[in-house]
Amino acid sequence: RWPEEVDELRISKSAGRQSQSFQWEDTRIGHLQMLSEARLGARVRDARATGARAAIERRCSPTLRPLGPLRSPRGTQGRKIPAARASSTGGDDFGSAISPDGIIGPDGEIIKQTRDTMSEEQKALWKRAIKLPMYSVGLAPVLVSATAAFAHHGSFNPLKTLGLCLASVAIIAWLNLSNDVFDAATGVDKNKRESVVNLVGNWKKVFLVANVFLIAGAGLLFGIVSAVPNELATKALYAAICCGYVYQGPPFRWSYLGVGEPLCFLAFGPLATNAFYLAQIPATQAVPAAGAALWSVIPSSMWAISTFIGLSTTVILFCSHFHQIEGDRAAGKMSPLVRLGVDKATSTLKFIVGCTYSVMLVLSLFGVLPFAMWTSAMVSYGFAGEMVKFAETKRGDELKDLKMLATRWHVAFSGMLMLGLIVAKLMVL
Repeated sequence: RWPEEVDELRISKSAGRQSQSFQWEDTRIGHLQMLSEARLGARVRDARATGARAAIERRCSPTLRPLGPLRSPRGTQGRKIPAARASSTGGDDFGSAISPDGIIGPDGEIIKQTRDTMSEEQKALWKRAIKLPMYSVGLAPVLVSATAAFAHHGSFNPLKTLGLCLASVAIIAWLNLSNDVFDAATGVDKNKRESVVNLVGNWKKVFLVANVFLIAGAGLLFGIVSAVPNELATKALYAAICCGYVYQGPPFRWSYLGVGEPLCFLAFGPLATNAFYLAQIPATQAVPAAGAALWSVIPSSMWAISTFIGLSTTVILFCSHFHQIEGDRAAGKMSPLVRLGVDKATSTLKFIVGCTYSVMLVLSLFGVLPFAMWTSAMVSYGFAGEMVKFAETKRGDELKDLKMLATRWHVAFSGMLMLGLIVAKLMVL
């Protein structure tokens, strides 16, 4: 039996070596798995320490899935979702349980990330607070009057027009910022998220910036207009700025009495537009005849044009109150919308638009305005119809976009007035 015992011993040793090899392999695999888990745990701890957002790659291994790119969740709000669910491979399918915008919370659970949404919301609020399209109300009087000066006298000074545009934009910035400060003082804007004061959180800083815009704008404006030989230009612009202050500033706050719209009409219409006209016509044409009134140098067509500019600008202010009725009423602000209500205000808006185009047609037929102005202005009627239809079909907070539609109509209407003046000039030539 000696050979058989030797064979059995060899087999036993071979089996022992194989068993030991298997044990070594199991130990090695165990160490690798522990190392991988340790690395994963370290990265998870790093993610928690930095407040990072974790995106775990899907299906990169049956048992382990490494962490993906990390991003800080600071300033976020979220909700918890299950950390993992069983996968078809028997492991934890982290990839299918975590959305791309998930983060690992301090307790190891996955939290839904909403930073991007909040960031976009903040951008939208700042966009509405800055109100870039609203600055067209400062540009329209300058550009329309410059076009009228060119049509009537053939004069155009691009540097002067640019300076007046910059000064007017600065004045509008002062109006917008100071109005937010004054509204914050009365509490009428406490629920208005897009208020600059509410976004910044410090009304003193906002008021300081507003006054800087006022000083810069008024300095540039009166520096240009002071060269006009007709002092009516300086007086009219000074009166227009005063209208902007008494509209909302203490102790007047005339907008709370419901007369903000008439102030807006005067400031941007007859006062500012005609003052800019005097500043851009030749100096010799701005001097009235002996014994004549200062305003006698302003033609009747310019009075009509300034009236239309004032009306279209006032429509923007009128439309801005549609979604603020409850807040205005609670703060004691008797705006036209508080007095009329949405339905009557919508009818008033429709009436104003209809009268604007009708009166322009009558003035064109009687020769006060060139007929080309009415035909070109009718191109903007589609924007007016869209604005009125929106006011008729929407209610509540949906009406907050009505102001933007009114601004679009104002821009289109002013642009078509300029086009009509240019066409009339070319037809004469």
